[in-house]
Amino acid sequence: MSKSTLYDITNEFEKLLDNLLDHDDSDLIKEIESIEGEFKSKSANVAKYIRNLEHLAAGIKEVENNQKNRRVSLEKKIIKLKDYLRFNFERTNTEKIENDDIVIAMYKNPVKVNILDENKIPEKFFHLKEAKVLNKDKVKESLKNGEDIPGCELIQEKRITIK
Repeated sequence: MSKSTLYDITNEFEKLLDNLLDHDDSDLIKEIESIEGEFKSKSANVAKYIRNLEHLAAGIKEVENNQKNRRVSLEKKIIKLKDYLRFNFERTNTEKIENDDIVIAMYKNPVKVNILDENKIPEKFFHLKEAKVLNKDKVKESLKNGEDIPGCELIQEKRITIK
């Protein structure tokens, strides 16, 4: 196996194909077949590397999800325990507990608005938000039907799949 990159092999392959159009040489055909085999081998190795990276990324994503779930669970437990402490402080009219390594204190939060029925609130307390949103599906359909829409075009991209 050569130390050439896939890019170098592709360039050499293209050059040899161009030369083959100019000449009909059996040695050139053998060289093209050799490079074609090297190209296929390098491509397969790159695809295998991609597949390994995809598996590694999937594993990392799974660990991230597990850690996120664990964090969310801990955060919920913290909220419940703080509510438990607050509830018991309120029942016993306790404002503060201090000992050598911790201070627990209950404070009032800033005042906030609690909406009971938004329909009963006078209009002067509302402001109108308007948003212009592009309907890409409608644009795509119109372009497919031959309509010329300035600032838009249909493009067809390609992708590599590895199975």
